[in-house]
Amino acid sequence: MDRSAWIAGELAEWPTKTVMAQLLKQAGLRVHVGQYSIQIEVGEGIGFSFVEYGGDLGDPAVCAEADTAEDLMCAAKRVSNVLTTAKLRHRFEIYDHRPTMAGYLHYNWPLKHE
Repeated sequence: MDRSAWIAGELAEWPTKTVMAQLLKQAGLRVHVGQYSIQIEVGEGIGFSFVEYGGDLGDPAVCAEADTAEDLMCAAKRVSNVLTTAKLRHRFEIYDHRPTMAGYLHYNWPLKHE
C-alpha cells in the first residue's frame, strides 16, 4: 500500500510474541497473531503490526501506515498506551507525506534535540 503517513518505531526490549499479544488483547485491542507477526486492529484503513517477530529473525520491527498523520497518530497512541502501561520503553516517530515528523510518542525515551 502507498500511504501518506508512516511510522518509525522501536522498543528497547521486546517481550515474547505471546506476551505482546496478551498485553494488546488485555487492553481491548483486536490482534491477529501470525507465524512471524502481530497485526493490530486500530482503525479502519490503518495498518499497524509488529513484523519479523519470532524465531531467530532478530528484533521485530514496527510497521504502520495510514492515509493521514492524524489517523496514524491516533492509532499509535492506542498502542503506545498499552506499551506504557506495561512499562515497555519504546518510541514511535510519525511522519507525514512531506516527510516531516508529525508526532512523537514514547515511554522513557525522550526525543533528543541536537
